[in-house]
Amino acid sequence: MKKIYLYLILLLTVMASCKKEQALNVDITKSNLDTYAKGELDDWLETNFLNPYNMEILYRFDRYQASIDKEIAPVMEDKVRPIMEGVNLVFIKPYLELAGKGFLLPILPKEIALFGSGEYSDDQLTLGTADAGRQINLYVVNSYDKDDVLSVMGTPERPAAFHTMHHEFAHILHQNVPVPPGYEEISSSYVGSAWVGSGNTTATAKSLGFITRYARNNKNEDFAEMIATLLVGGQDQFDAYVNTATSETAIAKLRAKEQVVVDYFRNGHGLDFRNLQAKVRTAIETYAPVTIVPVPTWLSRGSYKGFSVDKNADSQSSAFVTAFNSAIAAASSPQYDSPITPTFELVFANPAVNRTAMILKFTDGTYSYWYNMTATVTTGASGTIKLVRAAPGTTAAYGNGTFLQAAVAPLLDYLTTKTFKVNWIEDVLPGSRSTLLGFFDQSDSKLGFYGRIQR
Repeated sequence: MKKIYLYLILLLTVMASCKKEQALNVDITKSNLDTYAKGELDDWLETNFLNPYNMEILYRFDRYQASIDKEIAPVMEDKVRPIMEGVNLVFIKPYLELAGKGFLLPILPKEIALFGSGEYSDDQLTLGTADAGRQINLYVVNSYDKDDVLSVMGTPERPAAFHTMHHEFAHILHQNVPVPPGYEEISSSYVGSAWVGSGNTTATAKSLGFITRYARNNKNEDFAEMIATLLVGGQDQFDAYVNTATSETAIAKLRAKEQVVVDYFRNGHGLDFRNLQAKVRTAIETYAPVTIVPVPTWLSRGSYKGFSVDKNADSQSSAFVTAFNSAIAAASSPQYDSPITPTFELVFANPAVNRTAMILKFTDGTYSYWYNMTATVTTGASGTIKLVRAAPGTTAAYGNGTFLQAAVAPLLDYLTTKTFKVNWIEDVLPGSRSTLLGFFDQSDSKLGFYGRIQR
């Protein structure tokens, strides 16, 4: 069964006012595929793909490896090794490290054919195909540049090579172990080939609980798109997409599909999907550092719903702990008799529409004490977050917050008088990346406090 990515494009025809003809000075006998001499590139491909994986990489132009009714250009030889290094690191190695050769080699595609352009016809551009789990065709290789984030990561409208590889391999997986029954019922608004229509916008697909427009093609494409997006785009990208959906129904559908994928890998193939996901993300960022998105940027995009902070957790700063202890002591005095717990939440009020409005939430186990905050987030590698008190809401939790305001002033002041840089704290607590987010005091660059992110 052939799986195809098709993308509608507008083809412009430019009429020339004159035509100049000259003799074609090319010796076509040197293009005979049967008589070429192996070179350094062939040796490298044989060493890295044919010998270890029984996988042949086809890069010399063979018109019959692609659709003969479409226009296509051959691949430039100097583009072959860069993209195949990426395929090895981003697609093959993560599975190999996780599952081993016994699992992977029998189901790896046996051929990958490379083409310089996409396949063009009158109104279509094909960016990737796969045939019966045996051969995968990768297109648009001539424009590949691992130092260009769009070339490596692609977009939802035009996925790049690594998304295509993981998407097509997902089809191989579900051809061996079928998609779990009932998956198609989570989002049943499939439209077949009409997915390319103007009525199926990205916003429409998202509102219906689909990860991409193409996912509306059918159940199998939906499943493969979920897997490829979670692996290549990564969890932060997926969470930003889900958390910024305005439909609670769509959010529930996307989360349900995510859980099906995780369960499918564990129950169907004995694989830890989260481990695989982490390996793919590390491989992409190692192979192409240009793809690394700073944490403040993910914060501004809505990847995280908020943070849960524990004063008693290891490595919290003394300044933060002192401020918190002062608040606990004051709130526990007879005047208030509200011994707040050593934990609090700092959450976005509604990340779907606003990533500046946040709520600081305390509790004493019985009552809640809320304070509205306005967060100013600057993006980039040195991005920061600055919190400022905002007008309270009208619910009882805000009234409780006003009642306790004087008692918790030391902690409120600590949080609002400083500007914090935000980043992972894996150098402080190894293995905490993508789980614990640190707030570093910009004045001295030292860790102030950290919290567990809420996705």
